[in-house]
Amino acid sequence: MTATPNNTLAAWHKLQLPHGLGTNFVTAQTLARSAIFSTLTYGPKARRPQYLSKTQLATTDTSGIKVFQTAGQGLDQGDADVFYELLRRVVNSGQERHREARVYFNRGEVIKALGRTPGGNTRKLLDDSLDRLFHAEFEFSVPGLFVGKSRLILKMLGPECESETEHDYDVLLDVELARLFDGGQWTLLRRSVMQSLKGNPLAKGLYAYYSTHLSPYPMLPGTLRDLMGRKGMQLSKFVAVLRPALAEVKKATGWAKCELELTEKNAGKVVVERNKKNKKEAKDTAPASAAKTEVPEPVAETVASDDPYGDI
Repeated sequence: MTATPNNTLAAWHKLQLPHGLGTNFVTAQTLARSAIFSTLTYGPKARRPQYLSKTQLATTDTSGIKVFQTAGQGLDQGDADVFYELLRRVVNSGQERHREARVYFNRGEVIKALGRTPGGNTRKLLDDSLDRLFHAEFEFSVPGLFVGKSRLILKMLGPECESETEHDYDVLLDVELARLFDGGQWTLLRRSVMQSLKGNPLAKGLYAYYSTHLSPYPMLPGTLRDLMGRKGMQLSKFVAVLRPALAEVKKATGWAKCELELTEKNAGKVVVERNKKNKKEAKDTAPASAAKTEVPEPVAETVASDDPYGDI
């Protein structure tokens, strides 16, 4: 059962984007500000968790947000990429303000849109991501927005189901998620930046998180480690991979500062300042007719690794 501040029916929103979303992505701030999408690379030394009971995921203490996963497997940044692509298609399809948002697609077109190398293994990894997104269940408590249960994908017909359509997948996103977009509580994720950070799940998670803050406050590495879904990682090892990941984010975004400070008043804390706008950002926000269409280079899929964190 769902409880919300006004008990109105949920519906997808018309986002205020003067030039449209284009090929960029969008996500609810709650999704990027919690450990729903871990930055771990799951493999033999880091088994993907299976949630059999209500388990609280990390969020910032000051936000008042609480997120619990109640069923399904743990999700990662590869799953986030797939889900953000589904959200992008909802926004671009004109289904905003609708109660239902269906997405029809073939594997090949999504693989191409994500910049992944086509092939049988890539198709299987996409199928696996969609299966995890479908079975994952959550409870949210977001002050002023949403208190209740939701899934990411409510219904899904895949290649194994007999379908009268020419598409591999017929996916229905859970409309309850639309409540998380109320009050402008969403953020734009630029495709150009995501492509620059390909292959580094920690950098992608950091970019998504800090994109939800206009003026981020300094944060201890231990807090950031938990938000990135790496709670079990030794802090010194996390710091060792955090610093280069922050440098990658700074280079990709052109932000004024994105680093672990070693001196002055914020020594020992991660400091991010986003007050520098570069040409890349201006290009992404330009009207579609004035910008050249860029085709992302294929990215080889990440296979299971013996390194549970994928970057050390």
